Amino acid sequence: MSRSLTAQKLSESALEGFKRFERFRKARAYAVREYIGTYMAQEHGLTGERPINLVFLAIRALVPNLVQKNGMTKVVTKILQQRDYAEKMGLALGDLHEQLKLHRILRASIVDMALGGLATFKTSLDYTGKLVEDINVDPMQIYTQLISLDDMTCDPLCRDFSKADFIGHRIHIERARLMKMDGWDKDLIRRLPRAGTKHDERAEALTQGDPQSMEFNAWQDYVNIAEVWVPEAESVCYIPDPEEAVMKDFLNVSEYYGPEDGHYTFGSITQPVPDNPFPVAPVGVWRDLADMTNRLFKKAMDQSDRQKNVGLYSPANYDAAMAVQDAVDGEWIATEDPNSINIQSYEGADQGTVQMTQNLYGWFNLVAGNPDMMSGSAINSDKATGQQILQQNASVSIGDMRDMVYDITGEIAGKQAWFLHNDDLLFQPGQPGIPLIKRLPTGEEEQLYLTPDDKTGRIETLGFEIVERSMSKIDPIAREKAVTYFTTQVLPQAFAALQIATQAGQPFNISTYLSTVADELGISAIADGIWTDKNFQARMQWYADIMGSPKKSGDMGQSVTQNGGMPVGGTPMGTPTQEFNQNAQAAAAVGQQNLNRGGM
Repeated sequence: MSRSLTAQKLSESALEGFKRFERFRKARAYAVREYIGTYMAQEHGLTGERPINLVFLAIRALVPNLVQKNGMTKVVTKILQQRDYAEKMGLALGDLHEQLKLHRILRASIVDMALGGLATFKTSLDYTGKLVEDINVDPMQIYTQLISLDDMTCDPLCRDFSKADFIGHRIHIERARLMKMDGWDKDLIRRLPRAGTKHDERAEALTQGDPQSMEFNAWQDYVNIAEVWVPEAESVCYIPDPEEAVMKDFLNVSEYYGPEDGHYTFGSITQPVPDNPFPVAPVGVWRDLADMTNRLFKKAMDQSDRQKNVGLYSPANYDAAMAVQDAVDGEWIATEDPNSINIQSYEGADQGTVQMTQNLYGWFNLVAGNPDMMSGSAINSDKATGQQILQQNASVSIGDMRDMVYDITGEIAGKQAWFLHNDDLLFQPGQPGIPLIKRLPTGEEEQLYLTPDDKTGRIETLGFEIVERSMSKIDPIAREKAVTYFTTQVLPQAFAALQIATQAGQPFNISTYLSTVADELGISAIADGIWTDKNFQARMQWYADIMGSPKKSGDMGQSVTQNGGMPVGGTPMGTPTQEFNQNAQAAAAVGQQNLNRGGM
């Protein structure tokens, strides 16, 4: 560790780092307040203060379009000797993501990216069994956690997080727990101030009371410390929270163990800002229109509440007016001057205000990336072509954000793989290795093990990708359509291609071809099961018997090719124009069906 780096100097720099995050912390807290609504953030509220929670609606549409389940990690390499190792590593990462429930972490991170612009992940290994963070992991277990933007600090002068002189975060921990850990300065821990309550601008404070007046604060002794990673010193330093205390000595210093680029991963779903490490928060673009829409909507509601119907009549027609007031539906009343009695409507919602509210909502929907389309709310488009164009336009921006999330997930997987590659203690002695299951193209499953002997080459020569669309669930109707397309068009065309390739003497691996197509369609789990059939040999023998019988084979002559082979073909594939019109009409049919249901 560099001698020029002192605890006091690092604490002062970390304090400036916390200040650099301050404006983003305040903006995020405000955005979270909008997201959760007044009925959760306040003890008392008036009905109708925020009638439309547009921020919530946008995020509710955004999250499931980006992440719904754990993705499939594909490990690639240009080193031929690493191919088998890369395959096993991908299977091991898939099992790890299932254990960590990584999709839940990613879904929570998207909310952070939308509200604060930035999400921070920490990937590490609990190799001591005494983890400082309050995470439920076993010793020698790889973990990934989401770090709150409220707790982050970094080099106050950096333009890029990857080039920062230090990165760290605040940890809230019991004093007694620190006292039990080896290697910590116990005297300094005793001198640490009780965890302060001045962070009232943090998101967690929105649903908390005053901690000073809460009864539990009298017997729970928590302190705030900061964990700071210093790349140049290759160390992880623990210091008091610099916003509460600055001391001349470190609480603890340990050698950094992890990937070369650090254990932090930063993610966003917006484009980078030049010369700044902080991205733009999408909610910052939505907020003004959301506020204006709520104000005008509330105004229209107030006008509607004031709306009243008043009867006007001439004094000379008093009896007739009273008869009208007491009349029941369908009753006839005789009067010499019917026009002297009128019902007038006063106040009510101004139509210009209502129209302006609708315009603002439309502008918000445009600026927010069309959450109506992403959530399916705009399915009732009158024209099929317009519906198809809307779907195509919406897929561009959501596809870009999905790629960003996949890149972030791939980077996290790379850090997790670093520990699998470098730490033999993850493999239990006496066990054959980490158990893995590989699904074969035939639908059968093969038992594999990842062992230290499988390690080949350097971890830096491996690349980590998330299989396209593997983090999204396929709609049952779309899945049924994909399976139908696979069985009625892909299979016949594949067997036709196999016959042609065989006649030409060209090798053609039909199993690999069909598995690849099934992966692209997102139905590999269904398609793999097609190749498993215990009665296959009996069925083939039955078919041979039928074809060998002179009396029966004549009935099937039209279904068999002239050279005696299996019938091939399938439904003719439509042209791109036909497929476009087909999809457009299908979308319009769904929209019309929903419209009819709504009118019932």
